[in-house]
Amino acid sequence: MARLDEIAPDIYRINTAMDGGFSFNQYLIKDEKNILIHTGSVAMFKDVSARLAEVLDATPLDYIFISHFESDECGALSNFQGLYLKVVPLCSAVTARQLQGFAIHGSPHVVQPGEELNLGSRKLSFISYPSEMHLWEGLLACDVTDKVLFSSDLFVVRGAGDFPLHRVGAEEALTINPRSIPDDDARQKCEAEIRELDIELVAVGHGPVLDIRA
Repeated sequence: MARLDEIAPDIYRINTAMDGGFSFNQYLIKDEKNILIHTGSVAMFKDVSARLAEVLDATPLDYIFISHFESDECGALSNFQGLYLKVVPLCSAVTARQLQGFAIHGSPHVVQPGEELNLGSRKLSFISYPSEMHLWEGLLACDVTDKVLFSSDLFVVRGAGDFPLHRVGAEEALTINPRSIPDDDARQKCEAEIRELDIELVAVGHGPVLDIRA
């Protein structure tokens, strides 16, 4: 059963605990335009969509943000497309090519680092994220209004995820593990960009949200 927690006003974490002390998160920002951060895998779709419906009720899901091409980021995209017929995937150019190449989506909306997206009362900005072992060009999203960074597979916290927030110092929280970005130059560049952001919460892809407020 997926757990639903409101981590900030109208920002929700959907958390699924797995065997072995690991968990997966998706996030919903509810605004004039609603956006889901990651879909979870196909196996998670039933529970994730049920929690999502509790918040959205009869309102549409407008966007799905995909930070990079991996099953827990976009595995259930086709399922969500069947449920929300007008939903628009947002992703990098590399991820768009994978979605098209695997016939998952024919025309995802490509977002470039530095672009901004207005949701209504909130605004998202996007930064470059060299993701996974190939260092493919991915993206991270930041809610600049609420000061929330959606960090995907950076700053992962192991554990079942049965508590929504974890207070931690910014220096510790925002240090990228070399296993996450093995290339030194790419890691240092990404970390420097993140440290320049004005953020208070780090909404990780796995584990509790990191609260770095002093």
